[in-house]
Amino acid sequence: MTVPEYDDDDNVHPDSAHPGAGRDPDHTPRPTAMVLTGLSAGFGIIGVSIGFATVLGVTATASGGFDTSGFGPMIISAVSSLVLGLLLIVGAVLLWRAHRASLVVISSAVTLLALSSAARMVLDSLTFISVVGTVFSLLALVAMGYLITSDDVREHIREGVPLRLR
Repeated sequence: MTVPEYDDDDNVHPDSAHPGAGRDPDHTPRPTAMVLTGLSAGFGIIGVSIGFATVLGVTATASGGFDTSGFGPMIISAVSSLVLGLLLIVGAVLLWRAHRASLVVISSAVTLLALSSAARMVLDSLTFISVVGTVFSLLALVAMGYLITSDDVREHIREGVPLRLR
């Protein structure tokens, strides 16, 4: 813990008010950490939304008296989408706060998403939309993997100063 420094008037110096405040006031947030945070939060929100909508749809179908016995894979996919989405959102919040566990959380979510994309390539029928979706998913995963391993993100976590918007 840093002890605030006082000047001659017994006022606390603004540079010693909290850790990381001694920086240049024009210090901009690390763009790589901001992009990874945005991607993680965005994909997490999309995953939670899709998972919730699918679970809601299957539940509505079941409550309407219709047979849902063939919806097993869809329910598993929806629940996994919910869990991975929540994992990405938690990872984005941790990265925003510069917490050390953020890279582990985001990396595990990206790995699970890569496995999910690979399973979808093997198990899904080959249609135009499935190919486009898989290609975009893999491109996003490669971008996130690159950002996870970047020095800028690691330095942001090492410094421990949360991101801020201007």
